[in-house]
Amino acid sequence: IAATWVYGTGQAITLPLASYQIQPHTVDAANSPFLGGTVYAEYYGDKNSFRMAPFHRFDISAQFVKELKRSKRTFEVGLYNAYNRRNPYFYYIASDARGNNVLKQVSLFPILPSVSWTYAF
Repeated sequence: IAATWVYGTGQAITLPLASYQIQPHTVDAANSPFLGGTVYAEYYGDKNSFRMAPFHRFDISAQFVKELKRSKRTFEVGLYNAYNRRNPYFYYIASDARGNNVLKQVSLFPILPSVSWTYAF
């Protein structure tokens, strides 16, 4: 039987501090990709000035070994992220219904079961 608890303080990332509308300056207005559209630019502060939320998970597994005359069988079952914590993988900025920018989180790898069987001779 094995159990592992993993903890991390969260990655340092750079997020935009402000977003504003700009008027692009083009020499050839007829071939401008910005013609008739709204263009936004972001202002970024210091590099890595924001830290993502801390992450942690709990992994458990159990092995069942059977020794035979000339071989060995091993059966293993386990759970990755046993308490199904939604750890942050990355953040992005989206607009809500009122047009305000909000920070959204994307999480990967919820609780994942695993099964393996090994036969050594």
